[in-house]
Amino acid sequence: MKKIIFCDIDGTIIDGSRGMLKISDKTKYAVEQLKKDNYFFIASGRCKALLNQDIIDLNPSGFVLCNGAYTEYNKQMIHQDYLSNTAVQKVKEIVDKYDGFYILETLNDLFINSTESEAFKLFTDGWGSALKKHQSNSDEDDAYCIAMIGFKNEDICIKVQEELKDYVKATKHNFSSSFDINSIGIDKGFGVKKVIEYLNIPIEDTYCFGDGLNDIEMLQAVGHPVIMANSDNSLKKYDFEETDDVLEDGFYNYLVKNKLIKEL
Repeated sequence: MKKIIFCDIDGTIIDGSRGMLKISDKTKYAVEQLKKDNYFFIASGRCKALLNQDIIDLNPSGFVLCNGAYTEYNKQMIHQDYLSNTAVQKVKEIVDKYDGFYILETLNDLFINSTESEAFKLFTDGWGSALKKHQSNSDEDDAYCIAMIGFKNEDICIKVQEELKDYVKATKHNFSSSFDINSIGIDKGFGVKKVIEYLNIPIEDTYCFGDGLNDIEMLQAVGHPVIMANSDNSLKKYDFEETDDVLEDGFYNYLVKNKLIKEL
């Protein structure tokens, strides 16, 4: 029986916040071995516009992107969700109120309201991102699958999360005063379940690797949830398996240890 492996990007196979901007050779090898007899999916908060060439070159079986708002297998869409006009307007209102920034993302494009703000500069410094400002191709607010918002300090984040809770799902980033914004009910777990159902894979043959707060629902949706040693501490209270730090090839090490691939 084929197994299905879902893998996060940031903090799991790369870590821009600590200078690891390229996928390691061991991870590339691991993915190639997995794809011979199994399904391998990238599961990320990123939209396609933010996938760097290293990720694309992995040529996965499919994607769970925008924190589950978009899923595809074999280059064919399975499901796509959009932020409502009401949600987008509320996000803009909150960002203006607290002098932050927002990034509205369609599947293939994004719009950043201010690349010169202090909050945006703090975000890109910490995230190691090569974000560029460019206007979305869509004029419709409901074409946005996900958004990111950020602020100057953690105190603002507490207020923002409370004020947005009835409008959107706001998931805090691990090492930044920023959030992913999704429709309520949309998360990586939702997207992963869509894929598992589509491919009809038994739960005992499902694996996922993650490190952040936006991975919790995905980890809970599979039979073998694995977190990195560098994971957010709040993940360590769950009954998840743990592998080594991303900087120590934790993804590859787990697969070898559990005989899902042969050692390089």
